[in-house]
Amino acid sequence: MNSAIRLVREFAALGRILAPGDMLALGWKTLVNSPSILGTRRLTSLDAAMARNLTVHYRNSRLFFPLRDIDNLLAAHNDNPTFGNVREIYGHDVYMRQLNLASPIGSVLDLGANRGMFSLMGLVTFGASLVVCVEPRTSYDPVMRLLVDANQIKPERVVRYGRFITSPTEERKDPEKNVSIETICKEQAVECFGLVKIDIEGYEKDIFSEPAWLARVDNITMELHPQFAGDLSSIPAALDEYGFKWRATGQMGEPREVNKAMFLYASRTGALID
Repeated sequence: MNSAIRLVREFAALGRILAPGDMLALGWKTLVNSPSILGTRRLTSLDAAMARNLTVHYRNSRLFFPLRDIDNLLAAHNDNPTFGNVREIYGHDVYMRQLNLASPIGSVLDLGANRGMFSLMGLVTFGASLVVCVEPRTSYDPVMRLLVDANQIKPERVVRYGRFITSPTEERKDPEKNVSIETICKEQAVECFGLVKIDIEGYEKDIFSEPAWLARVDNITMELHPQFAGDLSSIPAALDEYGFKWRATGQMGEPREVNKAMFLYASRTGALID
């Protein structure tokens, strides 16, 4: 994508969620970092420059992100600047743009929780009574605690598993390393998850290989990785079996065949946006 067109798109998306003062800061930081942006065709330098305290206005909710503190926590791990996550998850609304869900949503399961940026959405925007995060990289745990504290959320509303999400068969092989959705439901006494978000870097096929857990889920949003996972046709087949309506899209939300898609949205409660 042309750099100028991309910047216009980014500003339009961020203008919907950021306060005027933060948009002014974004404009200035973009100007200062324009040589790097144009030279690399990436926004990494801008994301790093926007490490500041931000309030995001999203779907009638307000979420506070202490980005400088988050990036300082992750500096030793050479991670990407967190403003990039704000752009993607909240500005472009990549996980929720095809779903219309009411609040409160009950329980939320965040598979591949990373820093906890989507988990916070579940807690604040959708009023989840419980968010269960699964993220094997424990270096992100302090970030989740920081987000919980910064948004004055009761810690007992968040449970975090530092394991890989797998099918029950794979879990039985190494339960200290792996955990299944069935085990999570049992341990957390969850009858049904109102929303499951899946972004597990190509391992999505494994959990759909034993799809009985779908009977305990109302809505799903997921990032697909056919470049790593190969043929993903088993996923829509499982969704069809359990009564879900689903839609696969490209990066910009355009309809795509599942093996050429980046995102998939599914609902059995009529929440897919027409």
